[in-house]
Amino acid sequence: MKRFYIICFALAIGLSACKSSKKNVSGNDLTEQLKEQKYNTDRQISDSSLVVLVKVKGEKNLVRVEHKRYPRNIETTYNLLKDKKERIVYLAELPYSETSEWFIAYKSYYDSTGNLYAFQRINNFLNNGCTRGAAMENMLKYYDRSFNVLDSVYTLTDTYKKPLDKGACKFPYNFPYSIFKTIKEYKENKGIPVL
Repeated sequence: MKRFYIICFALAIGLSACKSSKKNVSGNDLTEQLKEQKYNTDRQISDSSLVVLVKVKGEKNLVRVEHKRYPRNIETTYNLLKDKKERIVYLAELPYSETSEWFIAYKSYYDSTGNLYAFQRINNFLNNGCTRGAAMENMLKYYDRSFNVLDSVYTLTDTYKKPLDKGACKFPYNFPYSIFKTIKEYKENKGIPVL
């Protein structure tokens, strides 16, 4: 009889293990996976790993930058990172500031099927009214396959990472921007050629 209970107990553990291995990934587990995926992508970004394209004033097509030879009159720079199968997994849009009073980066992270899983907006700006130096705004969102926000982080600090009161700051360089759900949608809207 004792042996029967041991076998039943072992079967029950085995069945519950099977059930747990088949269950869907929870929102928290998926968020952690996406954070790890973003971290791994960020680790790959370097001068040598990026494809750099620029939008020049008055030009329709983007220009590829080779050997760090940038043309004049740049409006926007695009940094692309591809995986081993030549799929774009990271695309950063960096508008150009002629006055150097602001720096903005819109960073889109795509999975291997071309779907957005993370978007980060970084905005460092002067003339903010809440600190003598630059205010540093950082917004990061993680998305599931249905484009629902799983997690988001927002910080506003000075150059020493001291938190700033958002209500006390002016945001003179908040330009409109779009978040594209797929790399295809991004390319079509921004005129980025298939590389």
